[in-house]
Amino acid sequence: RHAGSPSIFDNKRADPTGLTALLQSTDLVGVVHALYCILLHSSALPEPAAQSPQEPYASGVIQVALTGLRFLNSFALLDLSAFQTVLGAEGLSLAFRHIVSSLLWYCSQHSSEELLHEVLICVGYFTVNHPDNQVIVQSGRQPSVLQKLCQLPFQYFSHPRLIKVLFPSLISACYNNPQNKVILQQEMSCVLLATFIQDCASSENHPDNRTQQADKVSQLLDYCELSNRFPRDQWDSALQFFLKKQED
Repeated sequence: RHAGSPSIFDNKRADPTGLTALLQSTDLVGVVHALYCILLHSSALPEPAAQSPQEPYASGVIQVALTGLRFLNSFALLDLSAFQTVLGAEGLSLAFRHIVSSLLWYCSQHSSEELLHEVLICVGYFTVNHPDNQVIVQSGRQPSVLQKLCQLPFQYFSHPRLIKVLFPSLISACYNNPQNKVILQQEMSCVLLATFIQDCASSENHPDNRTQQADKVSQLLDYCELSNRFPRDQWDSALQFFLKKQED
């Protein structure tokens, strides 16, 4: 957002402390494996039959999941390419998909906005400009991660604050991927995403005058801004992609 500030999409990342190399060589210091174990091997099954009432995860489990996802998102901000490569590797990608799917299901049953938003942001980082990772979110057990994103409560498609969290991840998961776009279109209109991109572009050119109010929430929203989730120089081509009619 600020002139001269580094973008998450800058590929030339120095690693003077060796932190990125360490995280890569240790599978993110085991965070994904830990999340997988506590979420899928705790008392709560990931997706029990509809008839069996779901016992929510213990609050400690949710706190660990929240901390783990914040760690993953911080690594994405540190080095997006390394983040996508490590999480997209054969073993970890399946565990990651299970984790995300399980947490999306949990959040559909129990109100946990903070956790859900970290999950949504993480899926966006995972898929942005990464065709292999886009495949991961639409494959596997149905409903897929992508389908679950499209089936979030109505307010995520109608309330500006929540749209700002979800739509960049849908754009990242589907951009330049016709197959994912077809799945998306079964649940919602792509015009909504195109309109969102247009709105973001126009608000850049015509910033809101309510600066005092904006200042209060700027730090919170900055994390969610489209420009921090999807490269600014691809907005126009993404707009065209989502407006283009599917060719049969």
